[in-house]
Amino acid sequence: MHALPPGSLRLVHLSDTHLLRDGGLHQGVVDTGAALDRVLVEADRVPHVRLLVGSGDLSEDGTPESYALLRDRLVPWTSSRGAALVLSPGNHDVRSGFRLVLGDGHGGPGADDGRDPAAVPPIDGVTIVDGWRIVTLDTSVPGKGYGALREQQLDALRELLATAAEHGTVLVLHHPPVPAPTTLHESLALQGPERLAEIVRGSDVRVILSGHYHHHIVGSLAGVPVLVAPGVANETDVAADPGTERIVRGSGFLVVDVRPDGGVTSVVVRAHADDDGDEVAVLDAELVQRIIHASGAPALP
Repeated sequence: MHALPPGSLRLVHLSDTHLLRDGGLHQGVVDTGAALDRVLVEADRVPHVRLLVGSGDLSEDGTPESYALLRDRLVPWTSSRGAALVLSPGNHDVRSGFRLVLGDGHGGPGADDGRDPAAVPPIDGVTIVDGWRIVTLDTSVPGKGYGALREQQLDALRELLATAAEHGTVLVLHHPPVPAPTTLHESLALQGPERLAEIVRGSDVRVILSGHYHHHIVGSLAGVPVLVAPGVANETDVAADPGTERIVRGSGFLVVDVRPDGGVTSVVVRAHADDDGDEVAVLDAELVQRIIHASGAPALP
């Protein structure tokens, strides 16, 4: 990959690592630690990286030990390259465990305020990298799978974006503000994306980075590109029978270049393994509906 024009930012965007405290197997099948290691080996080949973004579902079990496994892989990788590291929670993450080990996800110290895990407020943050403002918004809803933004978060974002950054803003949130590819993910989508659209429209937000769908998707919100990273842990088969959810092996990440003139370029890099495409699990329509009932967004009146 070639060098970038002055003022540009190249970042590695990965998502949905789903690490477990004991290095256990996700879905009883996938070694997610090994998958992350393969991704980082591939990312080693990418030059001029100034930022690594992890857009949620970093842990499967929400334990401090799982976040320590993540930290101990990503911090050396970014430090050796002089790159920044920015992490944001997803619906599988537990805020108390995340905050204890990863702080605000922007390099701050870990913290334990002693509160009940369900009472820990959203973990948002801001980092400046080479004149680019990197903003994370925690869309997780404790105990649920769908995403939402509180009014306080939206108000804070509106106030922040009232002043433009030197080159522009990169917004990171786990739940994508674009339509979902499957019935299950549709029920676990971000609620009220139009409220976010009102804020980013006409602002200096150049790109929105998300995860959650375990499949690379490109969309837009209020004219701003939305890039959904492929999963590190596995991939969603978006061509599975309607109403079902099929999960297959596969890992990848995005390399995203953002330019001050507003241009955005993204490429997918796969971390290949011999068993890519092998079936991990199939959730039939009945099981999907049970998950939707337990973890999906509440039905509108």
